[in-house]
Amino acid sequence: IEVPVAQIEVDFDIETSADDRVYLWGFLVTDTRTDAPPRYVEFSEFADSTDAAELALAVEAMTWLRELIAANADDTVRVFHYSDYEVVRLRRLAQSDPSGTLDWAAEFALDSFCDLFEIMRAHFFGTHGLGLKHVAQHSCGFAWRDDDPGGLNSQRWFDDAVHADDPGTRAEARQRVLDYNEDDVRATAALRAWLRALDVAASAQSS
Repeated sequence: IEVPVAQIEVDFDIETSADDRVYLWGFLVTDTRTDAPPRYVEFSEFADSTDAAELALAVEAMTWLRELIAANADDTVRVFHYSDYEVVRLRRLAQSDPSGTLDWAAEFALDSFCDLFEIMRAHFFGTHGLGLKHVAQHSCGFAWRDDDPGGLNSQRWFDDAVHADDPGTRAEARQRVLDYNEDDVRATAALRAWLRALDVAASAQSS
């Protein structure tokens, strides 16, 4: 089981609203050259969105990624995600981006994004499927902070964060979404580490 490595490893996950707009781009940045803990970076807009607002948020997120790569020009940067959902949305939004930033990101994705779901599907069969929640919890022992994590639930939390009458309820729902997204990218990182450990163990047994 071969998982690509890089000096800067970025785990990536998006969240979409019930009306199918991306309102949150989440990243976990790990600098493998140091012992510094991974840092979570998010770009979000908790408001009823428009085509222009959704596009602007995507451009902001990918501009940050481009600057991260430029700041580490002498090192490799690779982005990890689970399933092709993020890349499909990126390419779709790129069709409406006059700045070219999302075209750049879609091009960068061709060689430098890694879909861990494809690796899992090539090596494993899951009697309960190969969804990230199931795989990360039962294979590498990762636990989401939320008692009931899930994409559909996150859409309800987003709706509460935007429309709830009580400011406290809105703030609580917003944080719940951010924690959920951060746990998603941390789960992706945990799964990557687990796959690499399997590869090391297999190499040791064969030598």
